[in-house]
Amino acid sequence: MQQPILSTAQLVLRPITEKDTAALFSLFSNEEVTRYMDIDAFSNITEATQIITFFRERWEKQEGMRWAITFKDKDELIGTCGFHHWNKTHYKIELGYDLQPAYWGRGIMTEAIPLALKFVYQELQFNRVEAFVDPLNAASSRLLGRLGFRHEGMLRDAFFEKGKFVDADLYSLLRREYDRETIWQ
Repeated sequence: MQQPILSTAQLVLRPITEKDTAALFSLFSNEEVTRYMDIDAFSNITEATQIITFFRERWEKQEGMRWAITFKDKDELIGTCGFHHWNKTHYKIELGYDLQPAYWGRGIMTEAIPLALKFVYQELQFNRVEAFVDPLNAASSRLLGRLGFRHEGMLRDAFFEKGKFVDADLYSLLRREYDRETIWQ
């Protein structure tokens, strides 16, 4: 199965390829973008080529997927979204996303993430999508709330990132909640 290309009136979600190397390096070398992520800001373009390979291998092994977010009229990566920690036994997967700061607050993720959710619920038959958010990342928490995710609680010292233990707010969206939400759209 090939990773699908998804689209809205404004956006395209497509597989990340080598042509995205410079844009991906620009995205992940920005400390504003990686501040709440479990990766350090990139310092070398080789890191961008390595993560592209990583994303492709995750899809090939059916362990995750990541899309480039682009505008329909301009095929340039402005962010990414997708899923990792694919747990087939329990029908759950973890959501991740990022966006160039120039596009923050413009509704890009509110438009992009529902496309990805539709794919994992309808095509891959997942039951649960989880998202872990740094408690200081209020914008991400608001986004998940707008998308129908429920806050399940805070996990203390849940991850060891960038040399320290960090808390994580756990959000989830169940298939039955997604189905209920989409009938009204």
